[in-house]
Amino acid sequence: MGARGIYIIIAFTASVAVAYFWGGYLKNSDDAMSALIDVFAILAGVLVAVISIVGDPSMLLPGNWRVAYVHAEDMQNRIANFSHLFFVYIMSLLLLVVGMVLKDAKAENVESVFALMTFFSTFGVLLSIPLPYSLMALQKERMKEEIKARRARGSNSGD
Repeated sequence: MGARGIYIIIAFTASVAVAYFWGGYLKNSDDAMSALIDVFAILAGVLVAVISIVGDPSMLLPGNWRVAYVHAEDMQNRIANFSHLFFVYIMSLLLLVVGMVLKDAKAENVESVFALMTFFSTFGVLLSIPLPYSLMALQKERMKEEIKARRARGSNSGD
């Protein structure tokens, strides 16, 4: 198991602990729930844009079909990971809205909903922390490949 897998396990464990010990605190704060709705709505929108950019076939590395095939498989794996994160964002949003409705309806015995909401919110935030670094690594890889391709074109044209 790599560093990414270990990070996901740690994030999951931390999210379970936060939900268990502090899950009820969101029930008492409309402002916090509204802020989380705003944050996850923005994150979900940004992630859709990232998935669109990463999944653009024109972003495949130059070269023969084998290079494109391998790179496409890598991109599909990254898109799958981003899609899982998007699912966590949507679950967070859904649970936050349900929690607000239950709170406004003064429903009783809904602590499990708030604990679940806290879990998904915490998990979503923790999984989002490495996202900029993942995107930066992707961009760095593309830059290296473009420089490599230009060098190859330059040496072929006699520059």
